[in-house]
Amino acid sequence: MSRPDLSIVIASCAGEPFIGRCLRSVDAQRHVGNLECIVVDRVSGEVAEGIEREFPWVTLVRGEPGQSVPDLRREGVVRAQADYVAVIEEHCVAGKDWIRTILSCIEDKIAVVGGVVQHNDYRRLMDWAVYFTEYNSYMPPVERGDTYDVCAANCVYRRDLLLENLPESGSGYWEAVVNDKLLEAGHSFRAEPELVVHHTGPFGLRYYLGQRFLFSRAFGGVRRREVPAWYRGAYLVLAPLFVPVLWLRTARRVIGKRQRAGKFLMVSPHMIPILCVYVFGEWVGYLAGPGDSLSRIE
Repeated sequence: MSRPDLSIVIASCAGEPFIGRCLRSVDAQRHVGNLECIVVDRVSGEVAEGIEREFPWVTLVRGEPGQSVPDLRREGVVRAQADYVAVIEEHCVAGKDWIRTILSCIEDKIAVVGGVVQHNDYRRLMDWAVYFTEYNSYMPPVERGDTYDVCAANCVYRRDLLLENLPESGSGYWEAVVNDKLLEAGHSFRAEPELVVHHTGPFGLRYYLGQRFLFSRAFGGVRRREVPAWYRGAYLVLAPLFVPVLWLRTARRVIGKRQRAGKFLMVSPHMIPILCVYVFGEWVGYLAGPGDSLSRIE
């Protein structure tokens, strides 16, 4: 079998309906190139059996219960065989030309390519609140060109650079480690507006608040080892001020990009508790470290 042109890596933690929708979106366009798709799954049971049954073209790797999302992705990258690795989050579905766009981008030998996370025209306000909170930095429109930030839900890396810079197992998110290392080494990042995924739901408020806390604590816990003591101290003291600051920053991006500003105002009551948990989780991470949050994130 010839070496694939592209490896796609997906961490499976939440199960259905998310992983099935994601894989069907890849299946619909995988004919455009010589691809491999690696799903590293920690759910096991019926979810893993369903992947094997419905998607026999997928390489299924059975992870360990409690294995973190970064570690699941790490295992997929290690097993990948192509020169480039694309990562898509299981909560997203690939846009119709996602694979074709990636294959076009990697012809330029760029180190890292980041794409757009589009909404899925949700029916529930809660799902809009999740989208605005999580992906306001990656909403369309995005200008093609150099960037310093890519979203782990929709990105492409040169595999050799990933292998050189992946954090150790259990040490945290790529955004807090890998991207900084690659930028410091002078590697170029490109934003590609035609590289689109659609974020899907549904998410319940209680469930999402729990996940938001875990993610923020994990991020703060990882950053705790990277930033100076004065920075941690300032965050711990000033944290309450960050809630309105985050809301205003998100509002500016939504209005500036003309991305459903009216909907954003409608969901703001949902966003207040989300942003409070967002800040509190990071506060706990800076104070006490990540704890077991990485292994509990879905």
